[in-house]
Amino acid sequence: MKAKEKGAWIIHHAKKIQTTTSQDFDSISFAGKCGQLLSAISGSQQEQINTKTLDALAKANYISPKTELPVILKELEDQKLISKGKGGIETLGLTGRNILEFTTRIFDESEHDSHEEAVIEISEMASERPIESSLAREFISDTFKMSVKDSNDTLITGNGLGFFDSEPLSKDEKVLFNGNLFRKKDAKKISIVLNSLPAAEQRLLIELNAKLEELGCIPLASAKKILSSNLFDRLHSIGMFDVNVVGNESGRSYFVTRPAAFSKFTDSLADDALDLAKALVASLTYGMTISSYYRGRIQAISLLMEKLIRGGEVGPATAIGNDYQALEYKGVLKIRPHDNGRFSMRLLKPEVGKLALSVIQHGDITAEAVTSLPGAKVTEYIHPEVNREIIRKNCTDAVRIQARNLIDDIRVGGLNQ
Repeated sequence: MKAKEKGAWIIHHAKKIQTTTSQDFDSISFAGKCGQLLSAISGSQQEQINTKTLDALAKANYISPKTELPVILKELEDQKLISKGKGGIETLGLTGRNILEFTTRIFDESEHDSHEEAVIEISEMASERPIESSLAREFISDTFKMSVKDSNDTLITGNGLGFFDSEPLSKDEKVLFNGNLFRKKDAKKISIVLNSLPAAEQRLLIELNAKLEELGCIPLASAKKILSSNLFDRLHSIGMFDVNVVGNESGRSYFVTRPAAFSKFTDSLADDALDLAKALVASLTYGMTISSYYRGRIQAISLLMEKLIRGGEVGPATAIGNDYQALEYKGVLKIRPHDNGRFSMRLLKPEVGKLALSVIQHGDITAEAVTSLPGAKVTEYIHPEVNREIIRKNCTDAVRIQARNLIDDIRVGGLNQ
């Protein structure tokens, strides 16, 4: 496995661990938090960050400024990724790939048990195609020289923490998969799903996929109107669609994207392991489709994004100071205050901007006329995996059985390893 892909799984798993009290995967948790913070504080150029901002970024990424941040900063300093100064730190210019590779290095250099390596390998395998738990157990036992009991316990714990999902095939056998199943080699998997559905549902799925290819990102209500809630929940629960959430004082807005919309422009799920491009696409889609015209609805996204990608600033405008907090907390944008309560912004991660723009420009979501500043107030972003977990937990027994059957069809559908 490449270092950047391993780093992506470490961060993925660390996010899962953050919602629990588990201490079974401490090295994954620590390395993943190092990667998350490094992403939040790093841009494509060297940046200076004061202590107050650093604490805020740590809190926004669920890292305790008092108990966890000092240890993480020491590790990043030992890795020569930051230098401490009076009143703050200075960071190197890093790309997303660099961040994932350093995350892997931090994990590899730590003292960790075989079961931590095992769950990373199984997660990658289960993202390629669903696998039987017996085969996964045998692989872990042979590869990492673990007993059958330890191998089985590793799978049970990893499944319980959400590193991968499972559905029962029989009394003694489960099939393992995860939410990244449709990010790579998706065409054949989608074809298998289509062939497994009744003709009427096939037509609806083809219609929604065509809409998503045309527009890139659409409101959840529109997707459910095409498919029906039952069929959408069934397909969403196995990872066929991503649901992104952006929130502000008006509530939460839900948008649907295809996992393959991002892999079309990248070579693996690792290129957006932190969901930064998805957050940017969802925020921009909100600004183009839902945000009030009087707040400054985005009307020339291509011009706006191209200026930001080139390193230029957008603004000053009053709305910018409030509208992009979620992206500011993730280290995607840098907001700078001006006089009279106005703010400007610049893009810290050009590669994220390029990926987001590619996804949006692939469809017809853009308008080409007016160059008004955006007004897409987004203070919260919830990434797709969280929403998929909620759907899976709330699925009725009938929906779960149908989803399990789809997973089993993909498993036996002749996919290459």
